[in-house]
Parts: sequence; structure tokens; C-alpha cells
Amino acid sequence: MPYVKQITIRSTLNRSLKYIVNDNKTDHGCLVTGVNCASNDKLAYKQMLANKKNHKKEKGTLGFHFMQSFKENEITDPYKAHEIGLKWADKMFGDKYQYVLSTHIDKGHIHNHVVINSVSLSGKKFNACKRSLQDARDYSDEIAKEYSLSVIPLNEHAIPKSYKEWNEEKRGNSWKAHIKQDIDEVIKSSKSFEEFMQNMKRLGYTMKQGHVKYMTFKAPGMGRSVRGKTLGPEYTEDRIKERIQLREFNFVESKRKYKYRFKSKPTRTQIFDAARNYKYKRGSLAVNFMLTIALLRTLTNRKAEEAVRRNSRRDFSTDIEILKLSKQLQLITDYNLKSRGDLQRAIKDTEQRLKQINGVIEEADKANRSIILINQTIEAYNKHKPIYEEYKSATIRKMLVKKKYSAEIETFEKAMNQLNKLNIQEKDFSIYRERQESYGIKIEQLRERHNAMTKELYKLTDIEKTLNQRGRFDLSKNKNNERDERKER
Repeated sequence: MPYVKQITIRSTLNRSLKYIVNDNKTDHGCLVTGVNCASNDKLAYKQMLANKKNHKKEKGTLGFHFMQSFKENEITDPYKAHEIGLKWADKMFGDKYQYVLSTHIDKGHIHNHVVINSVSLSGKKFNACKRSLQDARDYSDEIAKEYSLSVIPLNEHAIPKSYKEWNEEKRGNSWKAHIKQDIDEVIKSSKSFEEFMQNMKRLGYTMKQGHVKYMTFKAPGMGRSVRGKTLGPEYTEDRIKERIQLREFNFVESKRKYKYRFKSKPTRTQIFDAARNYKYKRGSLAVNFMLTIALLRTLTNRKAEEAVRRNSRRDFSTDIEILKLSKQLQLITDYNLKSRGDLQRAIKDTEQRLKQINGVIEEADKANRSIILINQTIEAYNKHKPIYEEYKSATIRKMLVKKKYSAEIETFEKAMNQLNKLNIQEKDFSIYRERQESYGIKIEQLRERHNAMTKELYKLTDIEKTLNQRGRFDLSKNKNNERDERKER
């Protein structure tokens, strides 16, 4: 799961180069590669300065430092990490720039460093911006997928902030922070969306809503309007309406296990009214599940009191159903599923990811089987090599040795021929042992991910089954049962 970071070097290009080629961090320099320049930091620095001087661009930014960090234990072979880094750097810079790439193995996780000259070989300056960082991350993800490594998922709800905006918010001077605070306060005192609009206008806000694609807010003294979606996912028109609706039925946001909870103990009338009016309306899945759970809890409490009164055995089936629905509600909240369409898309996406991971596991198993066979051949080679050397060095006793150890000599020769065919030399033997261990770890991780994803798919399909069977929670049936029970009494 490579994480990519970009740093601008304005005055310490030589120090940055010296840091990344440190012998203690790079297996005594074995994990350092210079592209269009030397791998030695001092010589690379001189070559980079000479290139700047040649194009008369010695002032300004001297270079850029990129870092590519891998998840702990996800990749154990530093040479493979170095190979990934070289492919990644080639995607970004090609052969147009001078740069040094190194792989550090001194920390708990393997990571790559790239220091690039700000001036290309043709004299063009590297354009470092948000786009260049995003490109670096996209290329890193692309290479990671080729090597079956995980990537950091995109957070669709994350809203990027400029340094100025972040600093203003930190100091408490941000317009956006003030607007969000005002919206939160007005929602608390509004019983409907219309009342929310009136209360915002009383505070001096100008808003556009309904006839525009996105609802906008303009605070008094503010130069221009800001979209609700720019403030964050909690400040869109639909989300504001939903937050007001939840407050109307005594629900409040919670940072505990469940996203929503009852603010105070609801009355039976509140629950029945909420369920009757909103249970079957199109709205978020979370609201529907919460209202169903609330209703079932009330019915369970009544049945429990009745069982005590009649001195009969309590029925725990509804308690089990509540527990199941509560777990499903937690999953709906974690996945931010707003509608049934969202649920079906999540199921389809999980099925596709399962299919992909199955393909990766098959390929990894196939590659691992090949490496196991190679290691078995290497083992046979090492085991019978002393006998073969004795046979080759013998003169008078040569025929006697061959007769005594004919099977061992034949096995050795077959192993030697196979290794020669694969172009594997004795110095490479240790690499293949390490690869077998690395593949074993990777396959185990893939299988664990496959099992987790299978459980995830089961939970999502179980939510769909619950939605298909929601008629069993129909209030009218429960009311009829209550009337029949009253008649029997």
C-alpha cells in the first residue's frame, strides 16, 4: 500500500542526496541507482549543478524529494521494492531528468526515496504542483497493482484545503468554519427545512436553493457565496433536510458504536408515529433501520412485561432480530449506504474485487509452485554436489565411485542441467529461498483478505435479504395482534 509524499528542496540539495544514499540504510549502497547522473551523492550533486549552470537556471528551487512508503510486512524483498521504485520513477520522469533513487531498509517498513534535479536535461524546469503529486500517486498505484500490492482507497468525501484556509481555520478566522458552525446551531433549533431557511435569513445569510444545482450560502460581509457541498458532505441540501428530520424524531448524532441514537427515552406514541409516517418512505437506509429497531425494542419491552405478568416464558426471538438489525445498521453506516441502489453497487463492487483477488491468488500460487520446484532442484543439487565432485576428481577409483553412487550422480546431473536451462547460478540460490518465503507471506495475506471480503459480501447480501423481507415488520399486523389479544382478555 504505497504512500507517496513530495517535498520541495530550496537550499539543501547536497544534504538530501547525502541522506538518501546513506550506506547504513541502503545495504552499503547496493540499493542506490543514479539515472542520468552518478549514484554517488557528491558526484551527482556536481553533475546536477553543472546542468543548471549549462542552462543558466541556477537560482530558485534546486530539486524535489519524492518518497514512496510501503505498508509494513506487505513487501519483504528490498530489491523488488527498488525495482518498483525504478519503474515508478521512470513513469514520472522518463529519461528527461537527472535523479537518484534509493531504497531504505532501516525502518519497520521498506520505502523508496527519489531526489530529482529541478532542471531537465533539455533545460525545462519541473512543474511541481498538486497535479504532479497526484500523478506521482497515480503512477505509484498503477505499479503497485502490477505487483499485487494494495493501494490507498480514494476518500470521495475528503475536501482538499489550501494552506491559507487550513491556517485560517486553525486560528479560528475561517469563513467556512463560521458558516458550518452557524448551520449546525440553526439545525438544532429548527423543526423543518422551511424554519431552517428562515432562521438562517434572520442571521443575515443569503441562500440559493431549489432552482440551482447546489445549495449555496453567503454570510453577511462575505464577498461571494459558497456551495454546501464545498463545506462538506454534512452541509448539502439533502443532508441538512435529513439531519432536521432525525432531530424531529428525537434522534441525535453519536460518535459511539452507532451513528445515530435516541436523545432521550422515546414514548410509545413517538415510535409508532415515526414508523407510520416514515418507515416506508424513500429515504436513507439508516433511518429505516433505526425506526424498525426502535419499534421492535418497544414491542420487546411490552412482551417482556407481559411475560412477567402472566408468569410465562419470555420469547427472545425479537431480541435476536434487534441484534441482527443493529449489526446491519452499523455496516450501513460504515459504508455510507444511502439507498438500495448504493447497497446493490456495494455488493457488485465486492463481487468484482473478490473475482480479482481470486485471479491474483491463482497466479501467486502458480508462481509459488514454480519457485518451490526450483528450490527442490537447488536442494538436490546441494545435497549431491560433494559426491559428484568426488566422482569428477577420482582417477583410479572413478568407476567404483560411479557404480556405488550412480543414482546420486544422475540426480545431481539432472538438477544441474535444469538449473543451467533456467540460467540459475549458485550465487542466486539464496534469492530463491527468500522469494519462496516472500510468496508464502503474500499468499497468506491474500487469503486473509479474500476471507474478510467473503464475510463482507455475506453481510451486504444479508442486508438485501432483510430489505426484501421487511413486510414482517409491518405495524398494521402488530396492531391487529394487539386488538385480538385485547378481545381474548
